[in-house]
Amino acid sequence: MKKTLLSIVCVMAFAVAWAQDTDRKTRLENHLYYLASDSLHGRKAGSEDAAKARAYILEQWKEMGLEPFFNDGFEDPFDSFCNLVAVIPGCDPILSNEYILLGAHYDHIGYKGDEICNGADDNASGSSALIEVARMLKENRDNLKRSVIIAAFDAEELGLFGSAHLASRMSADSIIQNVKCMMSLDMVGWYARNGKLELLGAGTMKDGRKILEDNAQGLNLKIGKFETAIFTATDTRSFAQSYRVPTLHVYTGLKSPYHKPADDADLIDYDGLDDIACFISRVTTDMASDPEFGPSGKIATIHTGENKPFEVALSGGFTTSSMSFPKAGLTSGGSLGWTAGLTAQYNHKFMGYRLGAFYETGKAYFPDQSNLFSSKLTYRQEALEVPLTFMLQNSSPMFRLYFGVGANARYLFSSSLENTDCSTNSLQWGIHFMFGMKLGHLFIEDYFLNQANGMFKDGPDANFSITTCKIGWVF
Repeated sequence: MKKTLLSIVCVMAFAVAWAQDTDRKTRLENHLYYLASDSLHGRKAGSEDAAKARAYILEQWKEMGLEPFFNDGFEDPFDSFCNLVAVIPGCDPILSNEYILLGAHYDHIGYKGDEICNGADDNASGSSALIEVARMLKENRDNLKRSVIIAAFDAEELGLFGSAHLASRMSADSIIQNVKCMMSLDMVGWYARNGKLELLGAGTMKDGRKILEDNAQGLNLKIGKFETAIFTATDTRSFAQSYRVPTLHVYTGLKSPYHKPADDADLIDYDGLDDIACFISRVTTDMASDPEFGPSGKIATIHTGENKPFEVALSGGFTTSSMSFPKAGLTSGGSLGWTAGLTAQYNHKFMGYRLGAFYETGKAYFPDQSNLFSSKLTYRQEALEVPLTFMLQNSSPMFRLYFGVGANARYLFSSSLENTDCSTNSLQWGIHFMFGMKLGHLFIEDYFLNQANGMFKDGPDANFSITTCKIGWVF
């Protein structure tokens, strides 16, 4: 009850602030049009243009009265790059030593060929939102018990180097264990086109989903897709992987012209960006003001570096079949069929154990005994196929290559041989091998299944082989 009342008070306070600040949307547009302007030539990390973007952000921070987080100032240089790090101190004498960290990278990729990639969505949108979120938090500092760190990261596009550097420095200074949540605002400018705000990592925080849903009330925002995405490489990674800090990636999907010259400021949804900035301010205030807020103990799958222990997948595809006659040294071809079914898989490090169940159809050609060289008959079958597979694979939740071998059993629902009485074994069994590739939740794989027992009860010695190509989705 106490937490619910606190959330309602925070939401009401920010609703008033949001309604009163009619200039925030204009400021967001001004920030974004400058950061994504041709004059900054794509803000490539380490360039003079990236330094201009950094100087602009720092000027905004100083104007609103932010304080440097480190004793040596706002700028935190590393190699040939430089982060900016500020802090809004919390008001509680004890909780002010704990932190909520908000970050956005300000660099982009520069040019593609002769064309400038201005990176309006990626990530001038996040950098602009970060400025206005900091402004709202600074104006409402009395509501913050914990301190809030504001970080503008450099060299994200080169490999998340800026956030990795900050995480490492905070660890060296024995600060990292006091970070209760790290949020990355990365690509938040295309809300209208995406249709929802995607929030990845709610499960890493205690009552995380409720916090996010409660603070979206009263805003023109639909939120969802709380934990899953194909591509989520952002500045949360080092904090989660190396230090197990709860993380939240805030973004509006991949529908903008990602890393293309067309990613310009005139395509940004400024109404949506304004709502998102207000939403992040509310969420941050909730986290910073609630003494009971903390981690759930879970780390987002994308950041564990490991495969999920248990996976269920749905897949479908096509089959090609053939029939072999070992005694005659003859193999006949076939034509396309189809397959669809489910698999359950247990993963342990570099090994996987998979059990599947598939409905499949197959069609192959059978030599016509009356005219072996110029005529053929068509054999068809429908079956339930159950493969059991042992797999070797790399350990990665995002990109996985795998190879497997195993045994399979196939129960025939029906079988027929054109113009001929057909007496087949209803149970077929054999061996198979397979290989595949998984990207995020999507995978594609090939199976090669060869029958070991004979096809026919009475008739020629023959075996049925099927090759399947499947595409599927891991849940």
